[in-house]
Amino acid sequence: MDYATVFSLAPFISENIITLIGICLLIGAMAKSSQVGFMKALKRFWCDSDLFWTLIFAGRISNALESVGLVHNSNPEKSQRQGTNQQGINKFDPLFIEWFIGFSEGDGSFTNNVGRNVFSIHLHLIDLPLLFKIKTELNMGNIYVKKSSAILVIKAKKDLITLIEIFNGNIFLKKRQKQFEKWVLNFNLKNKLDIKINNNKFQPSLKDFWLAGFIDAEGSFIVSVTKTKITQRFVLGQKDAELEFIFLSKLINGYTEKLKNHDRLVINYLKLDILIEYLNKFNLNSEKAKSFKKWMEIYEYRKNKPTLEKINYNELKKKASFINLLSPFHKNK
Repeated sequence: MDYATVFSLAPFISENIITLIGICLLIGAMAKSSQVGFMKALKRFWCDSDLFWTLIFAGRISNALESVGLVHNSNPEKSQRQGTNQQGINKFDPLFIEWFIGFSEGDGSFTNNVGRNVFSIHLHLIDLPLLFKIKTELNMGNIYVKKSSAILVIKAKKDLITLIEIFNGNIFLKKRQKQFEKWVLNFNLKNKLDIKINNNKFQPSLKDFWLAGFIDAEGSFIVSVTKTKITQRFVLGQKDAELEFIFLSKLINGYTEKLKNHDRLVINYLKLDILIEYLNKFNLNSEKAKSFKKWMEIYEYRKNKPTLEKINYNELKKKASFINLLSPFHKNK
């Protein structure tokens, strides 16, 4: 059994049931044998098994979804949408909306499927809980689970109208704005509507969640540790975002560089203060929050132990390996 299978069955799994199964396994093993070696092996399964904790995690997702009425037993691969958005965008948490717009400018997709408008967010399976969070906050769309990825798809007409209200006049990246305008034009033609494009020139600041959302989508916390050197920095990457990255670099004290197929914003170790202060106020929501936590532990360690003689490179390598372990999941979405 793999992770995709476990998560796709999340709506059917109760955390209490999995806990009970685990207890029964423990009792059965104790009754079967009192051999020390066997019990050590059982303890290793109990504490370290990826499958066991994945089942527990899937059960927690299921319980959380049941509490807000989003789980149905008709299809294990998706959680069906219920409810309507009759109150428009005013019913949403404004802080979530700020984050959601920034995240969508990085990982969202405005597409037309056989002439029909679709909004989607495609992530690695490790961020499946984040998709459920987005779905719960918006109360719209379906989630589909594949082998190593998950996708939130929104295509109901009333939901798309609400999304247009959310994004209209609040998009920062010019390329996203152009995609959004074409998307809305197609929506108008398909549904015989006349929704006007708001040409407001939105710019993010250090007082809203837009940047946190965009970092959740496109940011990287980078650490490299050798026997004598530590390299630590933060990087944002995006195609066709040169002017926007120049603006953001001034906002968070970084610099920009042009690579072969995309733009980058980089902040080196000595200039991370503004970014760190911002992220301590405006929290990340994806698995990158875990990377940021370990990254900050290294940052604080270096601040408190500046001399090479006192630096424990082996300990820092362990923390860096955790950050680097998550990086491929964020890149291969």
